[in-house]
Amino acid sequence: MTVLSQVAIAVNKIEEAKLVFETLTGKKASDSHLVEAQKVNVSFIEIGDTKIELLEPADDVTPITNFLSKRGPGIHHIAIKTNDFDGLIENMKSIGVRTLGEPSIGAEGHRVVFFHPKDTFGVLIELEEA
Repeated sequence: MTVLSQVAIAVNKIEEAKLVFETLTGKKASDSHLVEAQKVNVSFIEIGDTKIELLEPADDVTPITNFLSKRGPGIHHIAIKTNDFDGLIENMKSIGVRTLGEPSIGAEGHRVVFFHPKDTFGVLIELEEA
């Protein structure tokens, strides 16, 4: 099983973004929580079988802070969930796609790894273990 898990959007103020996406979807966003490893506050809004993930920097020096200062708010990455996490990483590496670091624990408590956007047509892709 491999599915689109979420579309992550970098925002400056998560509460303002929650209001917009709650209004748009008619769904309640999850309470915001800190993902310490990535120094980011996150909130999820389910939309069908996929989620919108809102990302707010929790510190002055984070990848999300850097993203926002360079590009402004917007789509940060897409997440793909798979039950063949290790195998898919190896398959991607075998075709020349680099990871950005080693797997770590993501916002929903699953192992995640990011693939380098230069190898994935300019899209930052998060692979999430099902």
